[in-house]
Amino acid sequence: MKLLHNLTLVAALLVSACTSELATAGPAPTPPETQVVRYRLVAVPLVEPPHPPKREPPPLRLVAPNSSRAHIVDKGGNEIRRAPKGRSIAEMKVSPKRQWVLLYFGDADYTVASVDRLKDIAKPPIQPAAAADATGFRWLPLDDDRLIGYAQLPSLKPTRGLTASEADSLPPRGTLVYIYTIATDAMSPVEIDESVPQPFSISDDSYGNLAIEPHSGLAAFGLKILQIP
Repeated sequence: MKLLHNLTLVAALLVSACTSELATAGPAPTPPETQVVRYRLVAVPLVEPPHPPKREPPPLRLVAPNSSRAHIVDKGGNEIRRAPKGRSIAEMKVSPKRQWVLLYFGDADYTVASVDRLKDIAKPPIQPAAAADATGFRWLPLDDDRLIGYAQLPSLKPTRGLTASEADSLPPRGTLVYIYTIATDAMSPVEIDESVPQPFSISDDSYGNLAIEPHSGLAAFGLKILQIP
């Protein structure tokens, strides 16, 4: 009986010590919240450099685009990738540091592939989820890590009495812009600054410079992406 009594006392002391340590330690720390990156698109004057920088020839070349014979070859003319069966490769754009290419197959279907073997590494979304009636994305390289894409919100004006061509020519009611991060497969909406006339498209030149093309007929603007808190 004495031994049992001693064991009971020891157990009570251990429980008391553990409870005291837990009370001192306090609750487990809350994991940090995921930081959502926010962006704003700003229009700036479009300035063309007087002497465009020289660029090395692209490491890959798209042959017979927009046809069933579309394929990509390397500098030596060796075929690296063919168009998917029953489809085509409409366009290929190379990232600034020649690390990946953006392939466009039509119908807002894009793939990011590595330059060395043209292995798919990312698949940007086809359409924004924020608006059910939005068009498919038009994606362009923003830098070596991200794409910038825009989609149009169709006009809500009545089309009764208009021909199909006239209805299609109605200007969109607005433009949505998103940034897609290749490494994380994450897409972030971009706020449109008041300096940007809606609606608009985003274009690029042979040097990868981006520009805002207003649908109102105004001259093109340069663009800047700001990260906001």
